[in-house]
Amino acid sequence: MKNERGFSFLEGLLSLSFLLLICITLFPIVFSMMNKLSDGKKEMIGYRLLYEYVEQYPVSKYPLKQTRLSQGIQYELFYEENAENRRACFRYEDHQKCVE
Repeated sequence: MKNERGFSFLEGLLSLSFLLLICITLFPIVFSMMNKLSDGKKEMIGYRLLYEYVEQYPVSKYPLKQTRLSQGIQYELFYEENAENRRACFRYEDHQKCVE
């Protein structure tokens, strides 16, 4: 005998469980990708601001610190010199990146 009235209740539950299983596995992956993209964007903005900071001042006349606000995030740009090397750095939230 063939059921021609549509899906049975059991088939509906089975397809719903597969759909939920796919959603449960894909949503965390998508959200982690979005977080990594957001972190990468913040870092890229920091490097761009650092480039502008370094380009703006001659090597001998860097101000000690400069603070810039971009897209609601405060970036602190600074220049540090050790006995071995010089480097320009930026700090935002709890991250710090430096370029020699």
